[in-house]
Amino acid sequence: MKHILHPKVVAVISVITMFFVLVGGALVTKTDSGLGCGRHWPLCHGALIPSNINIELIIEYSHRMVSGVAIIVILVLSYQAWKYYSHIKETKFLIFITILFIVIQSLLGAAAVLIEQTAVIKALHFGISLISFASVFLLAAIIFNVNEKLHTATVQIPKSIRVHFYSLFVYTLIVVYTGALVRHKQSSLVCGGWPFCSNDDPLAFSSYSLEQAIQMGHRLLAGLLFLWVIGLLIHIYRHYRNNQFLLYSWTIASLLLLLQVVLGALIIVTMLNSVIALLHAVVISLFFALLCYFIMIARRVA
Repeated sequence: MKHILHPKVVAVISVITMFFVLVGGALVTKTDSGLGCGRHWPLCHGALIPSNINIELIIEYSHRMVSGVAIIVILVLSYQAWKYYSHIKETKFLIFITILFIVIQSLLGAAAVLIEQTAVIKALHFGISLISFASVFLLAAIIFNVNEKLHTATVQIPKSIRVHFYSLFVYTLIVVYTGALVRHKQSSLVCGGWPFCSNDDPLAFSSYSLEQAIQMGHRLLAGLLFLWVIGLLIHIYRHYRNNQFLLYSWTIASLLLLLQVVLGALIIVTMLNSVIALLHAVVISLFFALLCYFIMIARRVA
């Protein structure tokens, strides 16, 4: 038992569990399964084992059960991180963030079932899940002593690059929120073209409906994020190509965001294919977690 509950084992289980919570939440949204259990929580249609089972019920109830398991696993992770790794400066802060956001995430999930909410409020849920996943990911990185293995004394991240990382953190959350708003406002397929809403008349901004404006606003913000990330990669290549950690790691981040853009286009081309839509959520989650890791490294070597 002692071996099974080794902090590294718990860390891996926590990251995997939070990943499934994140994907499960996205699946609930993308399949419109939020009321698969009716207006009941935590029970499903008022029962522990519901009858009249359908696919929406399975998706929603499975997501709830995985989220419940995640809370237990995260409490174990937090206890072990506090006991064995509290001497590392980020640990206590990350434990606080992890517990706080998993609680907020659970309350938002319950509220979405019990109370009718606007799309503006519902869109917050994915961003909260993203931060929860990233904080658990960083705790796992601390437990695995990733920073020490990277020999952070030799890793140099210039101040100008650190400013980009901090700014990208905020901006990425904004882009993620607008993407979630697109889905909750049923705006995913309101534009027939890509990258413009209508490729026949790409400048017809005045004729946009609210849903089309939300869709195109998200595309614009996502496009600017892509240009920012690629521009930063070019800057790093020109001025810091000898910094292998910075160059290679940001190349991976850039490739993730490129894939994210391609998946966003494929959502339109495939008429909201569920697998493509889920991959779209997964890739931005990986990019955000990696960005948070860069920020932790940058703070270490500042």
